[in-house]
Amino acid sequence: MEYPDSNPDIGEASELLLQMNLAKRDIGIAYDGLSAFVAHLMEKNKTKDLSLGLGAQIERKVAFDRKGWRHKDLALDVAHRLSQSAVDMDTGEVVLSQEELVVKLLDYLQPSYWRVGELNKIGLNADNYCETGEAKVSLIVRKGENQ
Repeated sequence: MEYPDSNPDIGEASELLLQMNLAKRDIGIAYDGLSAFVAHLMEKNKTKDLSLGLGAQIERKVAFDRKGWRHKDLALDVAHRLSQSAVDMDTGEVVLSQEELVVKLLDYLQPSYWRVGELNKIGLNADNYCETGEAKVSLIVRKGENQ
């Protein structure tokens, strides 16, 4: 953090940035390899979550690469389900306005992706609205206290 105060020239600072970028890349490669290995061990041991010292955790998640979404079809089906849920079954009263229904759509959609877990909650399978690729395993590492 004190490096900028040493008044380096642009050539020296650029070389240092290059070296740090290469080190970051190498650490990323090593991290990805170790992460894949730990994910394999977790699968082999049928472990979804690991609790580590000081409250740290490692969670194994599996997700599919989804592309080729049929956004309009899915949006229409979500809108239909939301419209159904906006009616009080006992009284027949519509309890949500059109504007509220549109805003409620954001519970199931983010600007760059559909929220698969939320779609499942209303009985829609995201895989029916896109091309599904190979499963991708990722680990989520959460820091514990004082880390």
